[in-house]
Amino acid sequence: MGTVWKLIHRALADKLPLLIGAAGVVGIAIAMDGSGRRTMNGVGGTLWLVAAVVITRATWIAGASRRQMLATGGVILVLSSLVRPSDALLALLGFGAGGAFLGLVGRNLGSKFGAALGALWFPAHIVIAIARAGIRELRDEPAAVRNGPPPTAALVPLIMVLAAWGLAYAAQEWQRERLPLPPNRRLG
Repeated sequence: MGTVWKLIHRALADKLPLLIGAAGVVGIAIAMDGSGRRTMNGVGGTLWLVAAVVITRATWIAGASRRQMLATGGVILVLSSLVRPSDALLALLGFGAGGAFLGLVGRNLGSKFGAALGALWFPAHIVIAIARAGIRELRDEPAAVRNGPPPTAALVPLIMVLAAWGLAYAAQEWQRERLPLPPNRRLG
């Protein structure tokens, strides 16, 4: 039972509950039919953006370096470009691998970077969608940007968030056990 409490404590410290809630609301919007679907997706997207601000701020305050934040940004851009939110297995593998990488790069803040990966995916996804629409417009192709929920399985947003955070946490703990930092360098 100690492991469960340790995970809950770490999730709270990483500001993860708001992001999990946002992913849940987006998942509900994806599963819905009718006129409320777009509204529910807007609520979920807004919560996701708030979670991104809260988690990013908490990561900076905890002592994240610029290199670590740049690594997080690089992983987010790669995943936002390659992993479409329509395949649960690809989301699990991609965000799990990205989270594990950030868990190692982030060392003692690894789980915070996993949370940041999940949180910042949505804003990066929006920026990339707008850029793609702009490129299509420049090529005189149809340039519409989807404003409703993505055509995906309802659990994929939650899978992305939990895979990124869970494997970042696991990588952080693995590294902490095998390559401990000097006592004066432990932050998280």
